[in-house]
Amino acid sequence: MATLVESLTALAVFAVGSSVSATWLAQSAVQAQHAEAWLNALGAATELESRLRANPEGVRNGDYQYANPAPTRCSGGCQASAIAGDDLYRFRADIQRALGADARGYAQCRALHCTVHVRWPGGRLDWGGLP
Repeated sequence: MATLVESLTALAVFAVGSSVSATWLAQSAVQAQHAEAWLNALGAATELESRLRANPEGVRNGDYQYANPAPTRCSGGCQASAIAGDDLYRFRADIQRALGADARGYAQCRALHCTVHVRWPGGRLDWGGLP
């Protein structure tokens, strides 16, 4: 039969192990949330990258830096600035839906090289150098 000292020692070892496991689990959950947010930001950034590549005139004209983000409906041809405004509107809606209302994003272009920036509470992503 186990003595009281042996029982208390086993209980202490169990308590320490349980505490360490709970801490590890909590940290894993936090890291998973950070990874999910980063992947959502990356998805939105690569979507905007595709839109930037599809509108080189808008990139060349600086429309992605100065366009008013607004939805655009075009039947036929749209001006590059209108396409850029629609692209930015969709980009910002995507990041706010995925990362929360405080999330912000923008594109910064020089010549035909752009960097997509995404900021949200607790994180940031700079996806850049897009030719």
